[in-house]
Amino acid sequence: MSEVAIRIDPMAWLGCALKDLENTFGEETIWWRGHTDAINWELKPSALRPPLKTREGIEHELIRKFRSRAIGRLGHRPIPSSELEWLMLAQHYRLPTRLLDWTENPLTALYFAVLDEPNREKSVDGCLWAISPSRLNAQFAQPGLPNSAMKRLFGAEEPTVQAMAMEAFGIGDDAIVRRFPQLKPAKQKRLGLPRVLALEAVEMDERIVAQAGRFTIHRPDRQFVGGIDRLQGHENYIREFRIPAECKKDLRKLLVRMGIQKWNLFPDLQSLAEGLKKHHFM
Repeated sequence: MSEVAIRIDPMAWLGCALKDLENTFGEETIWWRGHTDAINWELKPSALRPPLKTREGIEHELIRKFRSRAIGRLGHRPIPSSELEWLMLAQHYRLPTRLLDWTENPLTALYFAVLDEPNREKSVDGCLWAISPSRLNAQFAQPGLPNSAMKRLFGAEEPTVQAMAMEAFGIGDDAIVRRFPQLKPAKQKRLGLPRVLALEAVEMDERIVAQAGRFTIHRPDRQFVGGIDRLQGHENYIREFRIPAECKKDLRKLLVRMGIQKWNLFPDLQSLAEGLKKHHFM
């Protein structure tokens, strides 16, 4: 358990979490993320975790193939207009990307933190992560100049964000600078892009809307292998709330009574059918 983790129980979890965050971050917007396994799950994107992290070029290959084969499967959805929109769409359909999902709804995050784990012999503690996106950006938006950036979210159309997304497709610095010449550094050989940014979501899919989805975008770092909860200064922007394993079942029942179920968060017919079957017959 990290030094910023607070243990919570079924009845007091929300009040405890919100009170701590109010004391810490004031009235700033908070994003949430739920982990079923608080011990072994790292707070970093799936494309930057082993074994994908160890396979050279696999991130670029996966997202390129997804883009080329998804066009005929978009249905009513508009075709994504940028590399970033493709990343957001792929992330919500579980393709490993350099995006990390967050939500503005703590109940949505709690749903993922207490998911039933039928393949585990023994349940483990889960956790809720709470992050201040504006404080995260204030710390990392301008590399080498901590706390100098505006405390705000970055729009999906901004050159820095687009450049970070283009890197996920294997697009090199020269091509990025041709599209966004304002990013060319004066004396550096490489683009001085942030290691992580919190950004506004483009709500082009029902899942992103239903889950109040938000994102952080990350860059690979050979010198650092931990999650963002291990970066220097993490106590300025993040908190962890630990959920004991023995409380998960009661919390799942509580969420059902509060209307937080699979078919609400994944608004498609398959999720509806699976959710109804589990709710009424299992």
